[in-house]
Amino acid sequence: MLASVPGDIFAIVAAVAIGLIGLAGSYALFKAAMVLDSSRVLLDGVTKESVPLLSEVTTTVKNVNRELDRTDTILESAGNMAKSAERLTAVVEQTVSSPLIKIISFGAGAGSAFKRFFGGD
Repeated sequence: MLASVPGDIFAIVAAVAIGLIGLAGSYALFKAAMVLDSSRVLLDGVTKESVPLLSEVTTTVKNVNRELDRTDTILESAGNMAKSAERLTAVVEQTVSSPLIKIISFGAGAGSAFKRFFGGD
């Protein structure tokens, strides 16, 4: 027997609409679950790749820091050597320049005296 009352027809239409809405909701939920699953797979892949990479980066940074410490030591040693060379140059300059000036002065004076003594200009 077909429904002849408008209320029955409305109830059937409402039930079909609710069923379609439920079906559409189920489809959306299924698609969301698929997206979440592929996101999980992607994150697992990123984790598997990034953990070893981070380990390698940590090792590289430690090696670079060690080399920088060595470079600092080398630069400090070079600076100390430059300071020592500068002090040595100053000592040699003071040691040599004073007698050299005296010798040159004595030579100039002796030359002048020699010229005067022997009648030169």
